[in-house]
Amino acid sequence: MQDLSKKLTIGQFAHFNNISEQTLRYYDQIGLLHPAEQNEKTGYRYYKITQCAILDIISHMKSLGIPLKDIHTYLKTNDQNWMTETLRQKYDINAREIALLQETQAVIRKKISDYTSYSKLPKAGIPYIEMMPERIIYKYDTKINYYYTEDSAANYEYMLRSFKDNLTGQDLPSVYFYNVSSIMRRENFVAHNFITTELFVFINENDRERFTVTEPVKGGAFLCMICKDSNYEVFYINRLLEEIHDKGYTVSGDYICEVVSEFISSSDDRRDMILKLQVPIEFA
Repeated sequence: MQDLSKKLTIGQFAHFNNISEQTLRYYDQIGLLHPAEQNEKTGYRYYKITQCAILDIISHMKSLGIPLKDIHTYLKTNDQNWMTETLRQKYDINAREIALLQETQAVIRKKISDYTSYSKLPKAGIPYIEMMPERIIYKYDTKINYYYTEDSAANYEYMLRSFKDNLTGQDLPSVYFYNVSSIMRRENFVAHNFITTELFVFINENDRERFTVTEPVKGGAFLCMICKDSNYEVFYINRLLEEIHDKGYTVSGDYICEVVSEFISSSDDRRDMILKLQVPIEFA
């Protein structure tokens, strides 16, 4: 059995602590952990078993995300107040990172749902009724009309840049910049007046306080239609209006064009988007 009361070579000390010799040499170089002694003739470094305590402190502080330079400061000063404040700052940083990871996970779950439900979507161009719960949106008026010219795809990109700049200006995570959808106000929709300047994203109830303004989309019955080519959106809107007229429905809110999924076109650099057109209605 190894006699641990004796001094340990750098190799023995490294092996005993499951750490590399290179790391120990680096710690020595930056003054973080020096060998207990060094043979001047051979240059061999020797450590004492009690130095494992210092190595454990270093490893523990590293695991908390504290940089080596700060660990070096603490080992030299043993300043407990400094350590308390450093840990508080690290806690706050971790809390923000955890929140961002949770938001990212929510986006990933939404994306998985989008892609897996793609094959289950109703046939494009066929109107259907769907009951939906109340939803919360963050909305921003880009002042750019999606339908201003025939090149609606280009208009949409300009609108997206404005929307993204608004999110960035509020220091909101970029994970919210996905499946950005649009709204046409009720009065424009029923008048066949194609004006859409407002973009929005659905948000979780828990995130409402992070946004300057949120708006509820009242739950209830929606007349819906799937559109698998954004170039046909206006044509499908007219079909929705015809369905509303024929069935005697009353439009009770704003028209929503929800981007369900986004793909990059294989033929050009435009977005291929699956849209879910939605109009809140009341039955006669």
